[in-house]
Amino acid sequence: MEALIHIEAYTVAAYRAIRPAIITTGIGYFGVSGLLISARIKTKDYSYLVDVVNQAAEQAGVGREEYSIVLMKMLKA
Repeated sequence: MEALIHIEAYTVAAYRAIRPAIITTGIGYFGVSGLLISARIKTKDYSYLVDVVNQAAEQAGVGREEYSIVLMKMLKA
């Protein structure tokens, strides 16, 4: 199974903190449009991706209210 995830950055600071961190994970396919980052990943990697995003934001001093992680859809591989 795969999952389609949207990571919505509400501030430029959040986008700048999160985007490089998730791109370097190499766990799926990523696309960017404005401050929205879309990811198509294996379901088993979801918790890892959430940890990477949260850790990158925390290290950059970005608050949780500046971004959200939304599970959009489960897909068959």
